Amino acid sequence: MPKSLKIPDKLEYALHWLLATIDGECGPSKEFEVPLRHLIIKGGRGSAKSHSVARMFVNIAKKHAIRILCTRETQKSIEESVYQLLSDVITELGDDEFFDKKKTSIDGMNGSAFLFAGLRQQDVAKLKSTERIMLCWCEESHVLSEKSLDVLTPTIREENSVIVYTYNPELEDDPVHARFALDPQSDVCVVTLNWRDNPWFPAVLEKERQRSKQKDKSEGQVKYNWIWEGQCLPAVEGAIFATEVARLKEQGRIRPLDHDSSGRVHVIMDLGYGVMTAILAQKFASTVQIIGYKELYHSTYAELTNGNQSGTEPGLLKEFPNYRWGKVFMPHDASHRDPKYGKSHYEVMQELGWQTEEIPQIGVENYIESGRDLFNNIYISDNEDCGVLLRCLRRWRYQVSDTNTGSIKTMPPMKDEFSHGGESFCYTAVVADQLVNDSAVIDNPYRGFESGYAA
Repeated sequence: MPKSLKIPDKLEYALHWLLATIDGECGPSKEFEVPLRHLIIKGGRGSAKSHSVARMFVNIAKKHAIRILCTRETQKSIEESVYQLLSDVITELGDDEFFDKKKTSIDGMNGSAFLFAGLRQQDVAKLKSTERIMLCWCEESHVLSEKSLDVLTPTIREENSVIVYTYNPELEDDPVHARFALDPQSDVCVVTLNWRDNPWFPAVLEKERQRSKQKDKSEGQVKYNWIWEGQCLPAVEGAIFATEVARLKEQGRIRPLDHDSSGRVHVIMDLGYGVMTAILAQKFASTVQIIGYKELYHSTYAELTNGNQSGTEPGLLKEFPNYRWGKVFMPHDASHRDPKYGKSHYEVMQELGWQTEEIPQIGVENYIESGRDLFNNIYISDNEDCGVLLRCLRRWRYQVSDTNTGSIKTMPPMKDEFSHGGESFCYTAVVADQLVNDSAVIDNPYRGFESGYAA
């Protein structure tokens, strides 16, 4: 590796394995017995994780005519990608004449190319059509969902292709961290980089690091160790329902659940810009059972109902043809008429055959307290879709402000990729008494919280 491409010493072994894989030089008699498939580069702030990968990939793209996909969970524009970082590194290394920095891609004179795409639902079809990717870089991988990973890994399917993940671990059950880093297989390399491993660690960051260490008065300095040492948090800072979800798991109330044909399945929705979420719930006696959860991006109510034309989202009626549907509960602002179509969200859903009800507006804190109370009377299925909801519930958080005396929560809660799941759960709590069936259920089919058993 040229001196101008100096990277942390801890990455040298991983880089050699990566190059041997691309060159097809792995085998029983070689330095590396099996090709590298997943390269995990994790650690805290100031560790030069992203800068190092950018340097490695620019150097590889100069010598190999390969396509490199740079991705992340959500990318609404090229500005949210690592495009600028790669561009800066190319200039820093004096390679501007070799690379053509186009508007949405970077092309090398030898035929190499950097491509950029997000992994959220709106980019799935595009990603699946991407061919001949030899290297994939997933930035901020701690927020990658299970669904995104399930789409990504078979998409990067060229012989000897490698997926590289960079992130600062947040919780131990972050999908990338749990799937690859905690118990790495023979084709996985895990590298932990922190500030002390960074050959370019600047003095200004050293002052910030020391200030952060002095300021953190928490037991075990968990916040400092997360930010600077790359250690997992016991819970996301400011998490609203972390304790309740942990208790739910301890009590065995996250478990396999089938829908009960004797009761109605109700839909509780949250609506946001470009996204809608839907919880599928039943209620027997005082017990609420969440059996499904949907997140749809840039979709219509018709697609929620009947699925999209490509078949990637089957829709509620086609995916669950045997369900006896109850009501669809929608936020109060769904009554607003769209000036373009002259119809409210309620009216559109009613025309599609649903019976709609309004979720009353009771204020953010009251919503949250209702959600907190619901945890005492609920089971949640352990299926993949409900796993996405649980991930939201573990990570939905208050905004947190640093003060001289420590961190304090501020209102309102964060609006991020986890907030819609958290809000739809709270809405479920608010309308729990309205999740009625055709007739009273004499026996509670989910008897006995104490036994931890859901019939």
